[in-house]
Amino acid sequence: MKKKLIILVAAMAVNFQLHAQKKVTPGIRAGVNVATLSNVDADFKTDFYAGGFVGINLGQRYTLQPELAYTRQGGNNVTFVEGASERKENVAVQYLSLGVINKFYFVEGFHGMVGPSLDMRIGKNFPRVDFSDDNYGGVDMGISLGLGYSLPFGLTVEGRFKTGLLDVFNHDYFSGIFDDPDSISLNRVIQVGVAYSF
Repeated sequence: MKKKLIILVAAMAVNFQLHAQKKVTPGIRAGVNVATLSNVDADFKTDFYAGGFVGINLGQRYTLQPELAYTRQGGNNVTFVEGASERKENVAVQYLSLGVINKFYFVEGFHGMVGPSLDMRIGKNFPRVDFSDDNYGGVDMGISLGLGYSLPFGLTVEGRFKTGLLDVFNHDYFSGIFDDPDSISLNRVIQVGVAYSF
């Protein structure tokens, strides 16, 4: 009887461990950013993103996925107007992005994604931009929408569109939420990449 009880407890522990591993799956993701800025004359800038995530399976068709990523954004040949003169500059901005993606599965492997992010600027090169942003931590908020396909062995191919909600160039944290949307420059990013769940 004692031996049967030990075997039963061991089997339950193994089953619980496998179930827990299936519910929570860490992983990595990386890919290409094709970025630009809204409401300015700018070309697309190609760069990259890379980071990690934890998938929390909360249902047969729903997974909550907190993410942390390093992402390089901006735009090329951005036109800056000063009085009657114009100049073009390449703008590069680097963020540490903390996001929460909601994944909804349609059919086997295919899923849609939507979720917010909080992006903390960790680098920039605003050359000759005539304002002081020394007191601005460079926070952006964003919304991502996307589609993906997960293969049985843990690899996922995905594409997302992400838009920022705060003015890239303004030192006011709330610029972009209450301002005229036609007078601010927001991050616009298309992300195409892969993810792997362990």
